[in-house]
Amino acid sequence: MSAASARHVRPAPAAVPRSGWMTFSGLMLILAGSFTIVHALSAIEKSNYLSDHVLFSSLRGWGWFFLVWGIVGVLAGFGVLRGTTWAILVGIGVAFVNCLGQLSWAATYPVWALSAMVLDVLVIYGLVVYGLGDENR
Repeated sequence: MSAASARHVRPAPAAVPRSGWMTFSGLMLILAGSFTIVHALSAIEKSNYLSDHVLFSSLRGWGWFFLVWGIVGVLAGFGVLRGTTWAILVGIGVAFVNCLGQLSWAATYPVWALSAMVLDVLVIYGLVVYGLGDENR
């Protein structure tokens, strides 16, 4: 290789380090979405695991809704791991709605509901500060 051609070789771009918070948030979204999918499939199949006493619609109807919601959460989690902006925004929305949804379990399963709410808040924190922060974009 001559000296003239060596000047035109570009160095490989440095890998952008991924924040631990972004990894945590992405994995939590995938985990929560996977749990939602399992519960949704149980509702669709009318498993005895779930109660059929719902406010409106039917257990099967809610099962289909939460199946789609779980898939959105899993896709957002994988997108967050890749660092895409749309996934970060969707992930914030999914975690926010999940946090509000945990209030419905608070009377029956207070420890689980509070634990899930804390994890949702941590996911939102990680996505807002380390995903949408000015220093990262």
